[in-house]
Amino acid sequence: MPVIQSHPITLYGGGQHRLVLRPLTDEHLPYLYRWCADPQVLYWTEGGTAETNLSYDQKMVQQIYGTVSKNALCFLVEAQGEPIGECWLQKMNLPQVQSRYPCGTDVRRIDMAIGEKHWWNKGVGTRMIALLADFAFCRERVDVLHCICEDYNKRSCRVWEKNGFTLSYTQPLLPQPQKGRLECHYTLTRQAYLQSRKLI
Repeated sequence: MPVIQSHPITLYGGGQHRLVLRPLTDEHLPYLYRWCADPQVLYWTEGGTAETNLSYDQKMVQQIYGTVSKNALCFLVEAQGEPIGECWLQKMNLPQVQSRYPCGTDVRRIDMAIGEKHWWNKGVGTRMIALLADFAFCRERVDVLHCICEDYNKRSCRVWEKNGFTLSYTQPLLPQPQKGRLECHYTLTRQAYLQSRKLI
């Protein structure tokens, strides 16, 4: 039985990096094992603890992606034909966030990681989010994207802002010390997205 529950959707980003988001499958687990074992990668993708030697073993990786893929569309990210990271569009799994919206609102979140460090700071994350936001609003007809990062990760904050997300609220990260002080909640509605694209 597969670890990762896959899907048939591929997204193409074009542009200088020839970005492609392919369905994440068990064939990609070796990449996930390597990226999730790298403390430098996890420092930026996993909030909370200030632990700088955090590393996940294969069992933990299988548990994470096996669980998430049941309620998310998970993608392997390729740039110029090279697998460089992963991302997913997930049904909101935090009751305290879902409760902020009227019953029946389709709220999703985006999570992403660039595991190949030579692709950091090249604008790939911004383009990944643009692709997923367009897919979410124009094809999945999602009502709201509600995405979360921590204030220590300035690059992540900029990625959301560049894609039109608004900082809706922050929450203290407790107990301290942690890498960050605040959990930042960014939102973008389908109506705002379509208006920005002049599609309505």
